[in-house]
Amino acid sequence: MKKPAIAFFLTGLVWTAPLQATTLEEAIAAAQEHAPDIAIAEAEGDVAKARVEQAKSGGRPNATLSGTAGFGRLDPRGYFGLTADNVTPVAAQLVFEQPLFTGGKVAAGIAQAQAGTAAAEAGIMATRSQLSANVAAAYGSVISSETMIRHFAQLVDETEEIVRQARLRFRVGESPRTDVSQAQARVAEAKAGLARAEGQLVSARARFNSLTGLDGTGLAPLPDNPDLPATLDEAITRAEASNPQLAQAEAGVRAAQAGLKGEKADRLPMVSAFAEGAMVRDQFFPGYKADSATVGVRARWQIFSGGRVSGKIAESDARLRAAEAQFRAAQDMVREYVIGAFSGVRTATLVEAAAIEQDAAASDALRSVREEVRVGMKPQLALLDAEREAIAASAALANARTERIVSAYRLLALIGA
Repeated sequence: MKKPAIAFFLTGLVWTAPLQATTLEEAIAAAQEHAPDIAIAEAEGDVAKARVEQAKSGGRPNATLSGTAGFGRLDPRGYFGLTADNVTPVAAQLVFEQPLFTGGKVAAGIAQAQAGTAAAEAGIMATRSQLSANVAAAYGSVISSETMIRHFAQLVDETEEIVRQARLRFRVGESPRTDVSQAQARVAEAKAGLARAEGQLVSARARFNSLTGLDGTGLAPLPDNPDLPATLDEAITRAEASNPQLAQAEAGVRAAQAGLKGEKADRLPMVSAFAEGAMVRDQFFPGYKADSATVGVRARWQIFSGGRVSGKIAESDARLRAAEAQFRAAQDMVREYVIGAFSGVRTATLVEAAAIEQDAAASDALRSVREEVRVGMKPQLALLDAEREAIAASAALANARTERIVSAYRLLALIGA
């Protein structure tokens, strides 16, 4: 039985693999290096870290050097007997200042920035975990599509052979025209299935390439599940400790608490120590010179702001209440999602086991029907029905394996693993 050129090509495309097949773990590692989402999340983490340094600078000493230089003409109008003259006025001042008391505003700013860093780090973890689940889904989709192409290519071959035999029997009067028409319809159905599988493979490989930068050829079979919590209670406990979304919500509460403390600090005085030195030349009359040095303490206390400070405190207090409510909502959501994901892993595992049995039974049935057709116990169309059932069982198994591994990585994403 000769294979059509397209079936031969597609079969070779599916099964021609490099010497070393790409595993799911390697694909996930490639995605972690390739995905722009990771780069974005890491850049946001660097931004958050930079804000911590900015906040710390509020409590550190600072130095400012300023100066002016010019050219002009000064006319004292005979004061002290001075006459008009050309001058080159120059002035310079150097000031050192060290904050001594900020009412807690600097500490609050640091705490707020550190909470932002924690939220950014949790965001990186969430992005990596979700990416792993997405890669697992794309990986499984590629394998499923390749499996379907292989089966449908074989079905096209067999249906075309059946059409050929039906036509021969019809010509010698051994079968009716209906058998030929039914066989031709099955050929069209098989070719339509092959075309759909081809399209699905193109889309699956494009998605896989977008996530990992790999071409999606020569993939190893889907592996067993990674290490998962043995019980639901363990899964919930790990999620409460490490879930990235929950960590972000908790960091949001800390940031809001620090923000409220920072606004309340505006009601307190600000005190700093300073030292400054200055020099002036040619400023008040030609030849004028003056140098100065001062050391002291500078204080500032805004005792009335027209309600501005009170309004900002009220706003920060409302933000804190909102952040606390969001954290409680995140706790409930994570618990719900973990329960669903844990149940999903178990369900997917049971479905895969049933699909394995179904696939084995359908394959046995196909072999039996093929032998029965060969000896004339059943018509050729019975073989096509058996092929259809075998393909459906194989598709169900491929989808079940994909759903099982994707469910596992979704659970890992929820528990922060």
